[in-house]
Amino acid sequence: MNQIMSKEDLKAFAVTIKIGLVATIDDLGDPHITVLSTLSGKDEKTLMFGKFVKGTSTDHLLARPKAGFLIMNTAKEFWFGKMDYSHLLKEGEDYIMYNNQPLYRYNTYFGINTVYYLALKEISEKESLPMGQVIGNALLVLLLKNRFKSKDKKEVMKPWAAKFTAKLDTLKFISFIDESGYPQIVPIIQAQSVGSSRIVIKNAPFSDRLSALKEGTKVAILAFSMTMEDILLKGTFQGFCKRGFGYVEIERIYNAMPPIHKYIYPENENKEVLFSAKDPIAQ
Repeated sequence: MNQIMSKEDLKAFAVTIKIGLVATIDDLGDPHITVLSTLSGKDEKTLMFGKFVKGTSTDHLLARPKAGFLIMNTAKEFWFGKMDYSHLLKEGEDYIMYNNQPLYRYNTYFGINTVYYLALKEISEKESLPMGQVIGNALLVLLLKNRFKSKDKKEVMKPWAAKFTAKLDTLKFISFIDESGYPQIVPIIQAQSVGSSRIVIKNAPFSDRLSALKEGTKVAILAFSMTMEDILLKGTFQGFCKRGFGYVEIERIYNAMPPIHKYIYPENENKEVLFSAKDPIAQ
């Protein structure tokens, strides 16, 4: 792992068409993943991103500065690493630069309102997704995933989400907190949902990084498409078997798509509100 970004890294991160992911730590101490295509390098030791909608990840950063990131380009080359939240600005050259980008300059609804800066802790060398292995392992998951299907009939994911996370061409990434307290992000495109409450994982092709996943680990899985559909699933990893298969029991679901970011499972119950004739509001 490197402690600075190279000139080649900074050039690659400056493009607007890419996948930028930031992993933070939520209020329960669990990982959280956000899609931030504005994520880029300010200089060799600083990353930054522009916020254009209200979500929870920036609140997480302010409370718990440790974060992880992954950047992937259109050639399926990616970098990952760790960083620490530093400060924010609501004006300045970076604020102007972001708002002058075509995506935001002519966007009536979403403009960049804040720029967040993060100090780089470490970054990987550039890696490429081994698509042959990814496809092979995805087919294995497809053939065997029904063995992991829950007998519980409770609906956790809605039909759209279950179908979306079962598709072979939906990109998926998992995050977990490592021993140093930083969230890690690992591609798990081979993963697929089975039923409405579980995501089945094969540890290849990144078995070295996924070896840190132990039974009982809290994880977050982001399912993402290039048409900008995404959903965030949170739950508990149940461990890998000898053949490298495992699954996540889904416990919380977060809607990560604009305009409203919020948890959609468990659902908030609608409770009847009764007023007394003596209450001022009822008079």
